[in-house]
Amino acid sequence: MSDARSAPAPRPYVDPTLVDHDAPRPPPPEPEPAAWQQASTRVRPAARAKPRPRASPDTGRGYFARHWHGEMSLVRSYWVNNIVVATPLAFGLTGLMSWISVKGDSLQVSAIVLLLGLPLLMSLDVWCLVGAWRSAAHYLREGGSALWGWLARITLALGALQLVASVLFGFLPNLGEYWQMARGIDPLGHATLSLSPDGRSLRLDGVIGMGDAARLQAVLAGEAARGLKRVELTSPGGRVHEAEKMAAALKQRGYESRAVGTCASACTLVFLGGHPRQLTPGARLGFHRASTGTYNPVFEELANQQLAVTYRDLGLPDSMIDTTLRTPSRSMWFAPREELLSHALIAPLPQTLAIPLPAPGAAVADFDDALRIHPVWSALEQRKGGTIAAVAQRMWEAHKAGAAEEEVQTAALAPLARQMPELINGTDAVLRRRYVQLVAEQLKALRSPAHASARPTCRDLLDGRLNARQQLPVALQARESEWLIDAATGAPPRWLPRPPTAIEVEVLDRSVGPSALGMLARLWADAPDAAPGAAGAGCDPVIALLDRLPAQPPARRELAERLLFQARAN
Repeated sequence: MSDARSAPAPRPYVDPTLVDHDAPRPPPPEPEPAAWQQASTRVRPAARAKPRPRASPDTGRGYFARHWHGEMSLVRSYWVNNIVVATPLAFGLTGLMSWISVKGDSLQVSAIVLLLGLPLLMSLDVWCLVGAWRSAAHYLREGGSALWGWLARITLALGALQLVASVLFGFLPNLGEYWQMARGIDPLGHATLSLSPDGRSLRLDGVIGMGDAARLQAVLAGEAARGLKRVELTSPGGRVHEAEKMAAALKQRGYESRAVGTCASACTLVFLGGHPRQLTPGARLGFHRASTGTYNPVFEELANQQLAVTYRDLGLPDSMIDTTLRTPSRSMWFAPREELLSHALIAPLPQTLAIPLPAPGAAVADFDDALRIHPVWSALEQRKGGTIAAVAQRMWEAHKAGAAEEEVQTAALAPLARQMPELINGTDAVLRRRYVQLVAEQLKALRSPAHASARPTCRDLLDGRLNARQQLPVALQARESEWLIDAATGAPPRWLPRPPTAIEVEVLDRSVGPSALGMLARLWADAPDAAPGAAGAGCDPVIALLDRLPAQPPARRELAERLLFQARAN
């Protein structure tokens, strides 16, 4: 069965008798051209002419009006009027606010320029942005390149956002401060500068504000500061540029710097300007990033790079600078004392009760200065005022009399000896136990005499001869200094010490021994003229009794450790 759709169409019937066979036959029909030949012969529409750059219509308007209405070409409106004019103005506005916030140099002049020039700058910036935006719109409507047209619009939008952010978050919140600065008033406040009565130290306390560097330089150049040796700092920070000028003044004159409280932010620049640098017990150095007060990351980074250069010039190591720049401006990183010591940024504190002795001919104030930086004497002064003054007087008198250095250091122990009974009996049981263990180790360290027939130094220690303490190993002297700090700064006990009762004495005699009561009562008697005991008298019985205490029950051991320092009543 054949497919009907593939069969050829039937031809019409032609009578052969009626056909003229001599007539010429018509040529056969030409075959239909191929598809590609048909496309080549098809009539094409005329090509669309490319848009020509739009010429600025002659509307009779001036240059500013033509740009405002978008009648200029996109090239001139965007690249010339916006990029060359508007962008530098926006960055200049943000940069000026950053300069005022961080550097603080010529604050009054800068604030006046900002308040007067801001309306003009904003108007000119808006004129540039609006005109370029309208020109880009006309460019797109006339068939210009969509790529360049929309790229221009995107960059214009970003520029507008940057301008709005600078005004809303950088200028308007600080408008009142700029107005005060224009009137010569720093809203941050000012530091207090006070010279000590003897003219040896200058105290800087409070926020570092506009003009404080000039005030400091005026004080340093005054007659009253002729004998100045150091600047004491307690400040939360302030204007960076003012602090830089203060640091330069300290560095130029070679003054010492001493942080006596929290010295943070810009205050650390002033501290690093001094040499040597001292950090009193309880004082701290705080570091963080600088803040420009704007939301422009470019100026934030530039300000902090400048801060890093300043820190590096003042001797701060790169590791601490990196930590500083990683600390947000709203936070604070307090540098550990150990890290400051490892980089030689501060002078190490004495580990024992000894202090660096001033030069010959020094005054009492020199000894007072050395004692106040000492952690032990500073803690004792806080506990009982007048301690440092009494110690300085005793040491100065010995120094003036030509005593040796060891004797001058021993002279400081006499005022301490008057406080020791109260410190020992007025502390808690834990600290008292620590001290009993320390005394046992001190006696063991001094029980071997220099000669077989000599009296052991441990007996001098038990009899209250303070000069025997100079022969103790440095490690034991340092441990005693640590104990003194803990005892002086610790909380007082809930109950005041009381004399031993008859029952307590009986318990102590029967459990530990009759010699335990008052065995260590003369440890700080300050008896340099006491009659020496027998040459053969040693400390072994005392050491043996102290070694037996840990084996006692807790209550009985605590009782014994308390009564060791209380003399037996007659």
